[in-house]
Amino acid sequence: MVKVMIVEDQPMVRLAMEQYLASGKCYQTVASISNAAMAEAVCRKCGADLILMDICTEEDESGLAAAKKIKKALPWVKIVMITSMVEFGFLEKAKEAGADSFWYKDATPEELLAVMDRTMEGESVYPDTTPEVMVGTAKSCEFTRAEIEVLRLVVEGKSYKRIAENLEISHETVKWHISNMLRKTNFDSKTKLAVAVTQKNLIINGF
Repeated sequence: MVKVMIVEDQPMVRLAMEQYLASGKCYQTVASISNAAMAEAVCRKCGADLILMDICTEEDESGLAAAKKIKKALPWVKIVMITSMVEFGFLEKAKEAGADSFWYKDATPEELLAVMDRTMEGESVYPDTTPEVMVGTAKSCEFTRAEIEVLRLVVEGKSYKRIAENLEISHETVKWHISNMLRKTNFDSKTKLAVAVTQKNLIINGF
């Protein structure tokens, strides 16, 4: 039986996962915690084979950072990143952290189980794309990588000058990217655009 550790800050979601795994015969929950900062220590203690790791956990602790530490210290432990957030960069960051697989919470429990099975068989299971959401009149997939880089800094409240310096591009290029995004979304200010992408969880800085 595969020993599973759950790292999830929402009690109801955590309980639902525990109950679903308990209903089967292949997986046993050996630890269930809410804070990713504790994950490595608890994993060492309980001897988990597989971790279901939420990305945004209690006290703003990053599951991505925890996954990276665990894969470095305990490379044989399988990790499936889980999230309900459609943040632009989470898929790429999960791969960079060394996570084996990735699952969005809007999928079914059966789909999660299939991802777990395939992960334990040695596969790396990732969605092809981030789920689409609307930002004003634009689909999230319509933003370019360069626009997203600019938008992250807009969300942080940086000025055009600071954005240009951070990204090593011209002031005019920054204005051009922001103008394009405003045209796509039909917003009349970059502040409204920043509020919208934050509310839709498309940009979550700090993780």
